[in-house]
Amino acid sequence: MKRLIIFVIPTFILLLSIAIMAGGSVLKHPLGQDDRLLEAVQNLEKDVKNKEWDQAEKQIDQAITAWKKIVNRIQFSVEREYMFEINGTLARIKGGVEAKDDQAILEEIYFFYDLFDGLGG
Repeated sequence: MKRLIIFVIPTFILLLSIAIMAGGSVLKHPLGQDDRLLEAVQNLEKDVKNKEWDQAEKQIDQAITAWKKIVNRIQFSVEREYMFEINGTLARIKGGVEAKDDQAILEEIYFFYDLFDGLGG
C-alpha cells in the first residue's frame, strides 16, 4: 500500500500538470453559454459591417466577459504575451465601437482571429 501511494500520487500529479500545461488549445473553446468568445467576435464583425452600433456594443461587452472566463482556464497553458495581446485587441475594439470607427474595428477583429487561432497551439 505504501509503495502504491509513493508511485501513484506523484504520477497522477505529474500527468495532471502535463494535461493542464498542454490543454490550452482545448480549454479556449466554450464550455457553456457565457464563454463563447469567438462567436461574440464573429457577431460583432457582422454588426460592425451592418453599422448596428448598439448591437456591436453588446457583443464587445459579451466578448470581454467571455474572455475573462477563458483566461482563468488557460492561464497556465498559454504564453502570457498572447493573453496580453488579446486583452489589448479587445480594448481597442471596444474603443473603436465607442468611436464608431468600422475600419479600425475590422482590422483589430482580423488580428484577434489570428491571435485566437494561435492561442495554445
